[in-house]
Amino acid sequence: MTKPTLARRLVSFAACATLAGCLDLTVQNENNPDRVRATNTPGDVQALIAGTYQRFWPFVYGTSPTIMLGSMGYEFSTPFLCFAGQPHEKEPRPAWNNSSAFTDAGVSSNTWLGMFGVISLANDGLKALDRGLQIGTNGADNSRARAFAKFMQGIGHGYLALLYDKAVIVDEKTDVDTLVAPNYLPSKDVMAAAIEMLKASIAISDTATFTLPTVGWIPGLALTNKDLSRLARTYIARFMAYEPRSAAERAAVNWNDVITQIDAGITADFAPIGAPSVLEDNYKRIAARVRTVKGDYMRPSYWLVGPADSTDGWKKWVATPVANRDTFPLRTQDRRVVGSTGPTSPGSYMAYDPNVAFFNPTRGTYLKSTFYYLRYGAGTTWQNGPLVAIGRTEMDLLKAEALMRLNRASEAIPLINKTRVANGKLPPVDINGPPDAPGCVPRKTTGACGSLWDALRYEKRIEGAGVDGLVAYFDARGWNTLAENSFTEFPIPGRELELERMAVYTYGGGGPGSAPTPTWDKCPAQITLPRCS
Repeated sequence: MTKPTLARRLVSFAACATLAGCLDLTVQNENNPDRVRATNTPGDVQALIAGTYQRFWPFVYGTSPTIMLGSMGYEFSTPFLCFAGQPHEKEPRPAWNNSSAFTDAGVSSNTWLGMFGVISLANDGLKALDRGLQIGTNGADNSRARAFAKFMQGIGHGYLALLYDKAVIVDEKTDVDTLVAPNYLPSKDVMAAAIEMLKASIAISDTATFTLPTVGWIPGLALTNKDLSRLARTYIARFMAYEPRSAAERAAVNWNDVITQIDAGITADFAPIGAPSVLEDNYKRIAARVRTVKGDYMRPSYWLVGPADSTDGWKKWVATPVANRDTFPLRTQDRRVVGSTGPTSPGSYMAYDPNVAFFNPTRGTYLKSTFYYLRYGAGTTWQNGPLVAIGRTEMDLLKAEALMRLNRASEAIPLINKTRVANGKLPPVDINGPPDAPGCVPRKTTGACGSLWDALRYEKRIEGAGVDGLVAYFDARGWNTLAENSFTEFPIPGRELELERMAVYTYGGGGPGSAPTPTWDKCPAQITLPRCS
């Protein structure tokens, strides 16, 4: 039996996913679907394109690879083996097991296929439009369909570039029936293609007039053409900033362009409306899960909340050998972490709970945390109401980073203070950083009061916790705060390599693609500020 081509595997995946969505598409068989016949009805093609966002969603706002990468980025910690979380947050950090026989191989391979499935569906819709298919009266809705399909095509390629060292660029012009040998290209090339696809979507949105229906597209949001253009620009800003695998690469980002895209991007939180079995945020659900114990699956990492400590607890915890670390009493003036009536009173984003019995000590006492998460995901909020996917605060603080890297740090101060003061009830920062007083937030690992750069990173991590765990990982590798020897990207999944009869390789664990020793207390080389070491 000959092996299926990459293209046929991806098209088969997309066809199966479409059928699972109960769309009335005609497909000859799973291995070689007749895509022309399957996309020759305007209603079917529109539904196929519209559904791509909901198919994309769980690969970023679900359990895999988000829980594992969020834990590696020190957003949460967990003692459980599910979703490959604990095995890859343990220290010393192991290499990624890229064997197809690995129990959690699907964390990588399912995400890979999921993104290609989204791309394949978008491509099939675009091909139908290129054949002359008319959606709406005299093609009145063609621009909407084309803009959205290019948007999703760009997002799919963008996440492949964020997560994997290489991928295949497959657009609507690709002849998938003749694509036998996959042309794996470096992540930077894939990202460049993704951004061009998003720019193509923007060009359509900027010249057409349309509104996305609230059902079947991005649930609950009636985005106009202008809104979709803004959202695409926001994704471009994120992709540019988060693609780098090292501090040096992040420093080399075109930060002026990032600011341009942010300023033209979303003006409020991008938060699709959740509904059971339609759109659910399982990352938020797991983060806030309460059964017999509050926060009984994963909890805010001490690396997340520790810099807020007003005592020497955080300093001593960091100085303790990893294997000997355990919980410590944390005191802070940040009202997102603890309340105003004492160290055990709940903060607005998380709260204290001394019950850590569910943390298996044999898997590392350094993973324990006496804080549980409550900002998002409690009760049924993970599947009802607005599900914040990209916060406007994230974009404010990403812009603040850009300004600091461009030697415009004074312009970053109001952006940092916006949430620091209103949400944290903390005194504002200035060019020196937070006030150097007993209640300084944040502190360096040495216990010294932090710099403006430290304040920026702390603010972005606290405000972003529980929103999108992948951002914590992307930031950590670009800021050089991943644990030493963490893998900085996925290889092509072992399953793919085996099917293509290529050598299986991997990253991390001290081999290629391993994070260097972290530099928690240092500012990037191009940033000169007080208290920068």
